[in-house]
Amino acid sequence: MHSTIDLKLKSSIKSIGCSFNWRVISLGFLVTLMTGCASQSSEISQKVNWPTQEQQLSKLTHYQASGKLAYKDNQQRFGANLNWQTNNQNDHLLLTNFLGQTLIKLDTTPKSVTLIDYKGNEYHGTNAAELVRRLTGINLPIEQMQNWLIGLPTAADTFQLNDQGVVGYLAKQIGPQLWEMHYQEYDFSQHPALPSKMILSQGKQKITLVINEWNLK
Repeated sequence: MHSTIDLKLKSSIKSIGCSFNWRVISLGFLVTLMTGCASQSSEISQKVNWPTQEQQLSKLTHYQASGKLAYKDNQQRFGANLNWQTNNQNDHLLLTNFLGQTLIKLDTTPKSVTLIDYKGNEYHGTNAAELVRRLTGINLPIEQMQNWLIGLPTAADTFQLNDQGVVGYLAKQIGPQLWEMHYQEYDFSQHPALPSKMILSQGKQKITLVINEWNLK
């Protein structure tokens, strides 16, 4: 029943990446990276106590992250505005294009998942990662992102702290897929310190996340 719609949505997501100049998107991220490097020197002396950091992160049950997402694999690439909200065990993900138009809107609860596509079509399920993959062809560890996004390595198979005492790397095997998160920059003006740039990868798939604003409710 959904096969035609699924193909249209996958085609649309692919065309979204083609409709933008990837070099322009990459340039934007390069500027962001350079800006981050310029400020990183003032943060290099920052050092946190991991047990305290972990405890504080574990208490974050309400937060919002806004920024940019860049997706790339062998078949498609695109950039999008990112808005993620967590309210206890309920998560809300909104991806929009650079005109502010909705690409994907995803709402998850412990018992249900609702996805709304760019045409306003609504889909329901119980597995967020599977629903996103089926409708867009994109793999995302949605269930783990609630904690990984804030630098909390919950359920990770392994993780490493960087010189500043925060998580610099984590990895988890999910079925046949090995997911790795590299945390490249943190915002130490936040308490607790929160990631501002990270790269999530699995095989040929690479997702760059740049968080411009955190709102801890």
